[in-house]
Amino acid sequence: MAAVAELSIIIVNFNARAYLRDCLSSIRENIHRTSYETFVVDNGSEDGSCEMVRAEYPWVRLIENRANVGFSRANNQAIRESSGRFVLLLNNDTLVLPGSIDTLVDVMRERPDVGVVGCTLRNSDMSVQISFGQMISIKSELVLKLISDRYKRGNRLVQSYLERRSRKEHTPDWVSGACLLARAEALRAVNFMDENFFMYTEEVDLCHRIRQLGFKVLYTPRAEIIHFGGRSTETNLKKTIIEYRRSQLYFYKKHYGATRMRIVKLYLLAKILFTELRLRMGLRKSSNREGDISLLGELRHVVWSYR
Repeated sequence: MAAVAELSIIIVNFNARAYLRDCLSSIRENIHRTSYETFVVDNGSEDGSCEMVRAEYPWVRLIENRANVGFSRANNQAIRESSGRFVLLLNNDTLVLPGSIDTLVDVMRERPDVGVVGCTLRNSDMSVQISFGQMISIKSELVLKLISDRYKRGNRLVQSYLERRSRKEHTPDWVSGACLLARAEALRAVNFMDENFFMYTEEVDLCHRIRQLGFKVLYTPRAEIIHFGGRSTETNLKKTIIEYRRSQLYFYKKHYGATRMRIVKLYLLAKILFTELRLRMGLRKSSNREGDISLLGELRHVVWSYR
């Protein structure tokens, strides 16, 4: 690696030591044509992640937080210390495939009109993931949920559609933050990531603000990585669900105003109450009925009190 890196790779970690190890190894083994520096920002892990990085990957710049400060804030910590012309936000539960990151950097070099580029994300069985989309709105969220639900159930028409769409290079409104390459100048121009997003939808907001600068957001199938998905959030599923709803409400308030946010808030409250009622009446299956009812009650309070 050169003294001055062209690419800064940033990985936020929380209690995912095994996945982080595999991710870092895949970086070292599969990036050959691009000079790079690598940051790991650890959000208060208790599984020995930091000790593992120090012992096995001394070339990684480790930033240790005492607590989980959130995805956006952790990324910003490293972005501010980075020196690369390009910044890659990479999830800890990913595997870099041969040539994939080099190719993403090539795309950015070729396309000065592009501010953000994302690639094909694949599951461990190499099936495609949803890794791009339209600007979040009530309509687009409903459509995305419908597609996602059908996809998870193995609907062949939806799977075929996603495979075809993923083979075409195009300019969506956003690409997944699991592997998002951005120009450092664009990140600085928009004042980095919005730290009001603890986790979820922050990449949609970031892509939107970079598009407002006049840059394009590009999805390319020329590069692929494996994304296992949700490994850090598994350790605290309750907090994940609550923070997702907070981020969702904040997103609508920020981009559409208080009135639209209240409409979403009412929809979520109705959905939570309906789900809770079905659980209490035994109409919805659950392996932990009392725990689920308790979570729904807490979630209802969080949504109701959001301003």
